[in-house]
Amino acid sequence: MTKREEATAVLEELRTCMPRDFLSRLDELHKGTGFLLGMLAVSDGVVYAGDIAREMDVSTARIAVLLNKMEKNGFLRREPSPEDARKTVVKLTEQGRDCIRRTKEQALDRTELLLERVGPEDVWEFIRLSKKIKAAMEEAKDCE
Repeated sequence: MTKREEATAVLEELRTCMPRDFLSRLDELHKGTGFLLGMLAVSDGVVYAGDIAREMDVSTARIAVLLNKMEKNGFLRREPSPEDARKTVVKLTEQGRDCIRRTKEQALDRTELLLERVGPEDVWEFIRLSKKIKAAMEEAKDCE
């Protein structure tokens, strides 16, 4: 088998064997609503809207849309900053805290199931190999 043929075979196998559902749910925790809830959770539930935009590396207009959606769903509330009326403080509501707890519990439940079905040794080996593959791909990207 040539290198090109082997690369083609590897790509096909990766496409068919990746645990997309599990990984995409984890990935969602680091984007949009999940990211913002996590950011609020680690900051005692209070941050400035501008800080969110900087942290997520998106425009304040996009953050405003996300905040509107989350406020409508009852996860947070916005109020003017007591120190600077030009700034908006974003605070986590109890419903938002509950959402964070449920999401974390669901992720832990799914991970426990993964460990039961696959075995901890194989899961840790997958993680080790994934890190190695990620590093190799990042190194290859740097060479482009």
